[in-house]
Amino acid sequence: MDQSAARPLILIAEDDPSNNEVIASTLTEFGGYRVVSEADGGLVMQRVEEEQPDLVVLDLLLPHRNGIDILRDLRADPRFSQLPVVAISADVRPVVWEQLEELGCKEFIPKPFGIDQFLESVARALADSHGEG
Repeated sequence: MDQSAARPLILIAEDDPSNNEVIASTLTEFGGYRVVSEADGGLVMQRVEEEQPDLVVLDLLLPHRNGIDILRDLRADPRFSQLPVVAISADVRPVVWEQLEELGCKEFIPKPFGIDQFLESVARALADSHGEG
C-alpha cells in the first residue's frame, strides 16, 4: 500500500497566499499530512466533495462565502456532518466562538498562532473524529 495514501488529507480553506503557504508547510513538514488548498469560500464545499479530506482547516473570513456558512453547510450534509474542522480567524469575538461551538467545531485557533498549538489542534480534531479522544 502507498504510505502517502495512509496519511490524513487536510483541505486548507485560506485565501491569504502567505498564510496558506505557512499552514501547508507546517502540516506537511511537521505533521506529515497531505494537503490541498482552496482560497475561494464559494468553492470549499465542491472541493470537500471532490477531495474527501480527513479534516478541514477553515479560515472564517473567505471571499464569496464565510467560514461559518461553510461549516453550517458541512453540518447539514450527512456525508460531512462529522468531518472535523479546525477553524482559524483573527476575529475572536465571543459570538464567533459561540457560533462555532453550536456547529460542533471544537477547535478554534485565533490568528496569529504558533506551530505547536496548531498541530496539537489538528491532531486532537483527527483523534476525536476517530473516537480516540
